[in-house]
Amino acid sequence: METGVRFRNILVLIMIAGILFGSTNVSASDELFFNNVIEIPDADNGKRTIEVDASGNIFASFGAELYKLSDSGNVLEERTFAKEIIATSISPDSTKLALTLKSGSNGEDSIFVLSTGDLSTLVSSDTTRTNAHLLEWSPNGGVIFSNAPTNGIIQLNRDTLDGEATYDGNHSGVMTCMDVSGNIDMILTADENGLIQLWDIEAGTIQREIKLQSTILDCSFGADDSYFSISTPTDGIRKWTLSGSELKPIELHGATKYQFTDNANEVIAFKSSPNPHVVFYDYLNEIILDNITMFHSFDDHVLLSNEYGKITNIMTNSKIDYIVMYGTSIQRSGVGESGIDTDGDGVPDSLDGDDDGDGIEDNWDLNCEDVGISCELLPDENLIRYIDLNLNETRITVEQTFTLNKFTSASIRDLSRLSLDADVRLSAEEAQLFADAVCLNLDQDTTSMTIAEKMSIENTSLNFVNMECSVDDGMTLVPSNDRTSHIRYSISLTYDFDTNIVLDNSQIHVENHRFPAAGSMTELSEQHPIRITVSGPSIVSKEYVPWHIQELQITMDLEVVEADGEKLSPKSILSSPIVIAGVLVGIFVIGFVAQRLYDRMSQSDYDIVLDDDEDFIDDEEDEAYFEEETLNDEVEHETVSKPERRTPPRRRSVEKTSKRVPVQSKEAAQAKELLQKSSNEVVRKRRARRSEHDTVTTKRRKLSDTQTIDAKPRKRRAVKRAASTDDDMDETLKRFVSDSPEE
Repeated sequence: METGVRFRNILVLIMIAGILFGSTNVSASDELFFNNVIEIPDADNGKRTIEVDASGNIFASFGAELYKLSDSGNVLEERTFAKEIIATSISPDSTKLALTLKSGSNGEDSIFVLSTGDLSTLVSSDTTRTNAHLLEWSPNGGVIFSNAPTNGIIQLNRDTLDGEATYDGNHSGVMTCMDVSGNIDMILTADENGLIQLWDIEAGTIQREIKLQSTILDCSFGADDSYFSISTPTDGIRKWTLSGSELKPIELHGATKYQFTDNANEVIAFKSSPNPHVVFYDYLNEIILDNITMFHSFDDHVLLSNEYGKITNIMTNSKIDYIVMYGTSIQRSGVGESGIDTDGDGVPDSLDGDDDGDGIEDNWDLNCEDVGISCELLPDENLIRYIDLNLNETRITVEQTFTLNKFTSASIRDLSRLSLDADVRLSAEEAQLFADAVCLNLDQDTTSMTIAEKMSIENTSLNFVNMECSVDDGMTLVPSNDRTSHIRYSISLTYDFDTNIVLDNSQIHVENHRFPAAGSMTELSEQHPIRITVSGPSIVSKEYVPWHIQELQITMDLEVVEADGEKLSPKSILSSPIVIAGVLVGIFVIGFVAQRLYDRMSQSDYDIVLDDDEDFIDDEEDEAYFEEETLNDEVEHETVSKPERRTPPRRRSVEKTSKRVPVQSKEAAQAKELLQKSSNEVVRKRRARRSEHDTVTTKRRKLSDTQTIDAKPRKRRAVKRAASTDDDMDETLKRFVSDSPEE
């Protein structure tokens, strides 16, 4: 059934029954918030619809099943049909309920009129035959309108369901919407191809026909039947006079359902983007009167109002087995009755399901050890209401965190899982949609003013900046079958000080209060006891817990954190990381300098360079050669290969035959004397050797650096040596060699 038509029927019902509603002058509400859900266990899959009669009874369909429930959720009647229920509509006098079924074979009834008392069939017919998704009673309840078997709309007799008239005209597509004027003399029809037709019911003729190039979402007559209108995705709500002249459109784009109220210049529109919400809009002054944001998707809804025409309740279906209820308050059993009230919520412990106010029902409250009192009287400090005052010299943020009980938490998770997509995984975006719904349903001005009045800081006043909401725990990463985890959400209000304050020794006074109730989902959470903390970047954090209702005010003194260096003690100095690091670095530097000084002192005043001259090296080579030739006792002519011109490789200091040996002063003198003696002995032996072998001639070959590569090799003659010359060197030289430092 179309939401706008249902809304008008409810208003007519208000005039007739006078039970729940006392006026047709419906206006916006600024107090609606998510209140409760009614769960239908093992409900059938398929399309869902919802209706409410004048007594508050709920008629909800789930697939092929129809339920009649009390306003508290008790199932009063239940009936199952052969096919899926497509649409429902309740008569203005609440005595009859019409419904259409999914199309079946020829001869199967597709439309029923039931008694609202016991859901028994009053009359049924196959007149509609196709999937009739539009169904509406006339304002006086005399006739029923539904989809025609082919195109257009068919008018049915309420007692026999016989077709009395058909309004098809030039409609060639699926019907999008229809509406009946208040005096029942006109009917408005529109199809998916953008064709709008205004019919004269008595004459059965078309008065106006308009062809649009845009999609039509819904259609409706104005409150006084002076104009008709349609809603579009991008062009708002377009209006025309009965004569066909277009009026100024209403700037509400994408209204899937809407209805004008009897209160002049107001319209109630349901929108699904960017998230599901209801808008109460004054189109004359072009201002939004109220905006009720929802964190779940739905297809059908009902609006309920009080005797003054104020919207008091919204009921919607959902994609899961819930009927969702929005209201302006929570009715708690036992409020105001006498008796011991541990948590101070106004409900005595004898009737309170949560005596300590921590969100855990008493029959599940096992969070404490045996300390001589019952666990349900000792709250879990992690779950009670938490207020954190975070401030500096110029600003304060008041963050209040609330806990929902297990049933409400599980219901919100189930509804949120299908709010943005069809999977069962609860995403961070869906969790944030719930948090945004909490904030968007609050009146910021009222909320910020109320909170500011409940606290005071010396020598300054608070100027509201912004409000934010977030989910702290219990939504993302929670399994779909979890029915015990609590949802914790926070509401943060930030204020600027009109003058900078001196934090040290200042005081904050906080009155014991409930969070503002208008539009606040916090009514679902326990408000007492309270855990309150004061914190900040430059102050000492302080906490007070628990804080019961008996304490009307709490005062907390601010204490500034001592800056580094204001008070230094020997213990703090010795334990300072900077001091420890400096001591370690100093020890390292002193050790390094001492090592370098020791190395320098250990070095000699001068070095002895043992560089053998080239002649000495050549003589040793010649003597070794002569010894080898003497032992072989033969003379060989040695063929010398052509020398190759090459550049001597660079000699590194580590490869020199000479070596610097650091010695002490005394040792150096002895070594010098020994070296001199050894050199003299070598010279003496050379001279003696030459004198003893005068007949032996030796020829030493010397290669010149200028010798060409083509020079012929020169023969070299070996010279015999006497056996007496086998003494290689005297004992002094041997001792010198053995005593010399190793390379």
